[in-house]
Amino acid sequence: MSTNEQHGSAFGRGVDQAPPTAATELRRRMAASPAGFLRSAAWVPWKPEGDPEGGSVAHVVIREKPFVPVFTDPAELAAGLPDTEGRPVPMSELVAALPEEFGIVVDPTSVAEANFLHAEVLATMRAQMRGGTATDGDA
Repeated sequence: MSTNEQHGSAFGRGVDQAPPTAATELRRRMAASPAGFLRSAAWVPWKPEGDPEGGSVAHVVIREKPFVPVFTDPAELAAGLPDTEGRPVPMSELVAALPEEFGIVVDPTSVAEANFLHAEVLATMRAQMRGGTATDGDA
């Protein structure tokens, strides 16, 4: 069995296994714990300055609920929302700044990869950030 990176082995990755990306890392952190997610940053679309709400975070409405789409890398943002400006934003700042009724959807360009954090989950995260105790369990 080869142990080099071209053929792979039980001791290392092979060519068929891509190195971790920002997208997979954010998804891993998100799945691991709310604290891991809050320590992450993602690309957030912004409304253009010429828009009446220019300079604010863009959002979408899914099943009558508002969500802010965030993207784990700029290529995902460009694919999902061409011609939209995006900025890297720490998730802790975004969660703290969002209105109570908003959720977050991570990588909404792919149904298989999209992850939804509903408003109730974000409320729990905000309570944990403030040092409060959440009654609904971990997010």
